[in-house]
Amino acid sequence: MKFNSRQIIVLVGCLALFAIIYFGLDTKTPDQKAFEKSRVSTIEATGIQNIVMDAKKSLTKEQLNIVETLQSEFQNTQDDSLKVDKAKSLASKWYEIGFPIVSGYYAEEIANIENTQEAWSITGTTYSIGLKNATSEKELQFAKGRAVKAFENAISLADDNVSDKINLALIYVDYPDTSPMQGIQMLLKLNESNPDNVQVMNQLARLAIRSNQIDKAITRLEKALTLEPDNNNSICLIAQAYQLAGNDAKAVEFQNKCRK
Repeated sequence: MKFNSRQIIVLVGCLALFAIIYFGLDTKTPDQKAFEKSRVSTIEATGIQNIVMDAKKSLTKEQLNIVETLQSEFQNTQDDSLKVDKAKSLASKWYEIGFPIVSGYYAEEIANIENTQEAWSITGTTYSIGLKNATSEKELQFAKGRAVKAFENAISLADDNVSDKINLALIYVDYPDTSPMQGIQMLLKLNESNPDNVQVMNQLARLAIRSNQIDKAITRLEKALTLEPDNNNSICLIAQAYQLAGNDAKAVEFQNKCRK
């Protein structure tokens, strides 16, 4: 079947229109994009402000005076190196008085200035501790989102660092949106690419114990202990696994070695 020139023009036009509809045409102006980005930032800023306000309600007068003084010094400092020092003092103080999510926020301020793998890893770890201590859904979602972002930033700066990848996977395992399988798959892929990494083996064994796959856990932990015989995490986990498997002799043997 042959098309004349007019039919070809119509056909090309239809295909172009279909492509626009199918793939989507970004009709937002730069001002609209800037407004939406600002709105997201405002919501996040409001989130940490509310968390800080709630935290301050439980502080002693002395603690409140200390953090407000440090906060004022931080906000009034322009030099980056001095700002990092003030943020470190705030992160340390908030962690000391039992608010790791707020501590994580100031660790994030440091990471934004230094932009190193270590700084982002510390941020992610601090927020992860905050996840375990979250007392509301608001705190949990804030800490989770920030922890994920921090570990992703750390990985982007040092892709060979397995610990950050493990910690990111564990967030998806322990605090899944729907199913923990996303995090489990991440750990399994890490195990494939790093078959002798004991950290990964320990985490997969821990999950196997949780899901009552005791034999699988023991197999992983026995391999881990051939690689690192003194790894206390492996020792304590295998003691638990042997106990669940009903092997009391082995359980006692490793319980005696486990430094809790």
